[in-house]
Amino acid sequence: MKLVPGQGDAGLDPGPLERVDGDGHLAVRWTRQLGVFVAFAVAGACGICALMYGVLAVKLMIVDMPANECSGSQCPRGMTPVFLLAFAFGFAAVTMARLGGKAAVTVSARALAVVLVFGVLAGVWPAWLGYAWLRGPHMDVAWEVGRDRPSSVAVLGYWASDPSTAIRVRTDGLYAYGTAGGDVRWRAAAPAGTSVCAVSRSTSAGVGIVGFQGGEGWCGSSVGAVDLDSGRLLWRKSVPQGEEGGDTAVMTAAGSVAVVQGNGALIGLGLRDGSQRWSAKVSPNCRIQELDAAGDRVLVVEGCTNESGTGVTTRLSALDALSGERAWQSVLATGGGMRSVGVLSADPIVVHVAEGDQREAGGVVLFDDAGRRKATIPVSGPDGDLEVTSWPVAPGSMPAFQVVVSGGLFISVVNESTQGRRQEVSAYSLTDGRRVWHTAFEDGIDRLAPGSDGRINVVTSSPWWHQLWRVDARSGQRRGASVVLRDAPLSYQFDVRPRPEGGYVFVNLQSDSDQPALFATD
Repeated sequence: MKLVPGQGDAGLDPGPLERVDGDGHLAVRWTRQLGVFVAFAVAGACGICALMYGVLAVKLMIVDMPANECSGSQCPRGMTPVFLLAFAFGFAAVTMARLGGKAAVTVSARALAVVLVFGVLAGVWPAWLGYAWLRGPHMDVAWEVGRDRPSSVAVLGYWASDPSTAIRVRTDGLYAYGTAGGDVRWRAAAPAGTSVCAVSRSTSAGVGIVGFQGGEGWCGSSVGAVDLDSGRLLWRKSVPQGEEGGDTAVMTAAGSVAVVQGNGALIGLGLRDGSQRWSAKVSPNCRIQELDAAGDRVLVVEGCTNESGTGVTTRLSALDALSGERAWQSVLATGGGMRSVGVLSADPIVVHVAEGDQREAGGVVLFDDAGRRKATIPVSGPDGDLEVTSWPVAPGSMPAFQVVVSGGLFISVVNESTQGRRQEVSAYSLTDGRRVWHTAFEDGIDRLAPGSDGRINVVTSSPWWHQLWRVDARSGQRRGASVVLRDAPLSYQFDVRPRPEGGYVFVNLQSDSDQPALFATD
């Protein structure tokens, strides 16, 4: 039997045209199914992004914005983009689902469900990374130490004896904490029948100086030296006082000597044994206002009345810590009453002289090592008013200076407005006093403090949260976005410094605060 082409069983020998049509139909079908899978995967990813951003937007509005209203920089960071992205991803999810649904008649529901779940899972991590980028860096409280007890104690200051230890000085004693976890390294109670009433600004060779008060005696009637590694009281010594008593702030540690005021003289005592090394008389018409030290140099601020008792000359002197000999003396201000003077830095020498009457403008005076005045930066000038202190302090407490002296610059908070909170930081040359850079912030500045790696730390606050800015000390440029300090329990008075483990340790210094004594963030 002879087969004729085109006749017989077509299934046994399909023609070339029929085979091409079958393959093409299969390719079209697989392409259509692939498009459906992609559409549903994208819909799932966009849907989870929309859901996450929607939930986060509500959280930002309700939790991070308690008043349910905000404006400008006071709005939670990233709130507006999160709202917009929630709507955008929601629209994209609906659109892709509708496009995929029109062509999904040939695809099983089980396969679509698997693809949709895959898209949801694939979208979770990118959505979270996007939100983290929008909101910027945050830090949470890593650990905290309970509030001061009993509530009657007052905080006089703190020492950073080494990078891993913070020592708070209270009226009932000294407490050292490790910065890694807030563990108590040691406690040193005030001697029985006394309280700590004064603390030296500077420490030397791992030793700090404190003043004691007992009964009805004067503050500083006895002084002691504390080993900062162990908390051991190395010695305690009575200091004779004149008829007017002692000055609670007049003590410091310099080199191997503790310098205190007693009975009309400055007295040098051995730092570790308390033995008297020297005594330098103070003029009867002069009163020591402040002592500070760096290395073997002691800076002395004294106010001296004239013979008629109508005017005061404020002067700065430098003494050799080992011998008590005066190296030089410079007049800071003359006339009027006693001026408030603060040593902002002992090396290099930077001194703040407060304003007197309308004829006596205040300023920050820059000196060289020989006592020669190099320049004066006006406290109030065309660039704004310098805010060198953060808050008023009680007698005997450490001064709350809010300045940084680093890299040949004097850096201070500046208030350019007579109303409202200070929001600027300026740096001035230590050579001639000219302004080198100026940086403004949107929120009020609570604290300016030294940082690490050539940076300074600026803590700002809005009604809802605190932020920490890292600023290059040489240029004033901000290094990256600010770090939001999430739920940071800060008191009105505090200090901040980096810790070796990473993050920062915050030391609260307000005596009547309900906040923890100190805490760390990371």
